[in-house]
Amino acid sequence: MDVNRDNFYDVLPQVLNDINDADYVAIDGEFSGILGFDKMNYFDTPAERYKRHYDCDRHYMMVQAGLAMIRCTNPAEHRYTLKAYNFYLFPENESDAFDFRSKSSSLQFLAANRFDFAQLFLKGIPFVCKTSFLEKRRTQPFSIPRRSNRQIPNGNTNEKKFETKTDSSKQSDIDNMSDAELLSKSMTGFSEVIWKLQESGKPVIGHNLHMDILHIINQFFTPIPSSYEDYKSIVKSLFPKLIDTKTIASSSIFQNIISNTALNAVYKTIRETSFPACRFETPENFKYGSGEHEHTAGYDAMCTAICMAKMMAFIVEKTEFKENPIEHVLISKFSGKLFYMRSFDLKYSDLLNDDDLPDRSCVFYVTHPESCSTGNIKEFFSQWNLLSYDRFDLTTHIVGISMKKDTIDTMLTKMRANDKNFAIIPYAEFHRLDTSTIKIKEPDHLFDVDPANRRSNKRVYVDKDAMESTQDIAVTPMEMTSDMIQKSSQVTKSPTIEQLIEQKEKAKGVKRPKLFDYDDEW
Repeated sequence: MDVNRDNFYDVLPQVLNDINDADYVAIDGEFSGILGFDKMNYFDTPAERYKRHYDCDRHYMMVQAGLAMIRCTNPAEHRYTLKAYNFYLFPENESDAFDFRSKSSSLQFLAANRFDFAQLFLKGIPFVCKTSFLEKRRTQPFSIPRRSNRQIPNGNTNEKKFETKTDSSKQSDIDNMSDAELLSKSMTGFSEVIWKLQESGKPVIGHNLHMDILHIINQFFTPIPSSYEDYKSIVKSLFPKLIDTKTIASSSIFQNIISNTALNAVYKTIRETSFPACRFETPENFKYGSGEHEHTAGYDAMCTAICMAKMMAFIVEKTEFKENPIEHVLISKFSGKLFYMRSFDLKYSDLLNDDDLPDRSCVFYVTHPESCSTGNIKEFFSQWNLLSYDRFDLTTHIVGISMKKDTIDTMLTKMRANDKNFAIIPYAEFHRLDTSTIKIKEPDHLFDVDPANRRSNKRVYVDKDAMESTQDIAVTPMEMTSDMIQKSSQVTKSPTIEQLIEQKEKAKGVKRPKLFDYDDEW
């Protein structure tokens, strides 16, 4: 359901209760801007990539947050309860203003996906950053928006819709308050939801989770630090149970089943017959039970939660695990490993442990005349089985070469003999690394996937899942068993409303604008 400032405090108790009852909570965010792929480099280390995000994304804002709470009610039958909420977020007033930037292409992208900007600007739920809020309340003349009135003020400073305490005689009482007491007496808006999620200790699930967590830390807890190691420490202290479904989908477990790990593609794939059937009991009039709402945070959070449940069901059936799937030992191996986009040799960044680099003895920095293009580099190095390449600056490219039986020295000799205009330097030498002390990342069969083994992108989509209302929890003749699923695959189904609409739009040539090159990769 959509939640804005009009109904937030009416819905809040149920949201907090749902978090408390959940086995895990899936999250998703939509943002006012995002770091473009052209600003990333295929050879970035996790620290270098974080620096790019720090310089760019900390200035943008999460404008919509989705939470999906899921609980396994019957592991043997893969039955779950599922709830999903979609929150519009916007700073309330000048006193708790949140300065942010926006990116034109990002706003166009949201608009193309039917984002409700009127609801955002006029009814967005306020929020506070915990450390900034506490510091401000303790150092400035004190005035607490009291929780006695559940209505959120509309931002007009002339309207007094909440109690304030400004008597200086009360300041000593304020000074003696703990942080928790101070926050409990304040109207902190949506931040209460995220703080409850953090305090619950429940596993937090996301798809391509890095951006969501970065904004959650920066927007609701504390401004993110410039140091990657400091950032990792903050994340580890707040959310020690992070799981990225894109990392799981990209693992060797699913390399022959899932070819495209974008969320919408995975959501379709996990509903094929390759995956065990699951049942999801939802509230009456569940908004996302029919139709597609792609790139709406609440819908994407729901998709993420279902993808997690279905992939876990696949794992537990293969291993004959009988308990709650979230407790499977294999699931814990993915904890903290957030998918690493656009990388030559990294599958994930590990926010809970040290990030060891793979062997980069095959990577070289190539300095060349400014007139030399990326096409020239690609053409020249293709004779040595070029694996990957990217521009470092105007006069430097980075290339990854298949070494085969060559050593660094023999490969350098070959490359330097062919063209005297290039200065070619090994990766370790360029970064002044002591190769004797470099800890090389050990191969891991769970994450090291041979791209040649991935199945084709072309597949037949079979929807065998269903959503059911809590009013229809009892098993009825419509309940689908595995035998029925096999039989139903032989029967021609009547098209759903969504399929009819899609067919009609295709007939008219209607096509949603693709404003980001990476829309299909996210």
